[in-house]
Amino acid sequence: MNTPIHAINIDFSHSSEAKLLHRVIENQMNPCNDPHEDNYLSAVLVQLEESIELLESLEV
Repeated sequence: MNTPIHAINIDFSHSSEAKLLHRVIENQMNPCNDPHEDNYLSAVLVQLEESIELLESLEV
């Protein structure tokens, strides 16, 4: 994996926020997208899924 030159940190207060962002990104994925774009979006989705799991485990 390439190390990014820049990074964006997003703080979520609840898993529903991460789920919403996941849905928005998922809706952008499309068979006619550039393969690099889909690869990037797929990697972002994986990170969001991990964040959702963590947030859900902390919510009571």
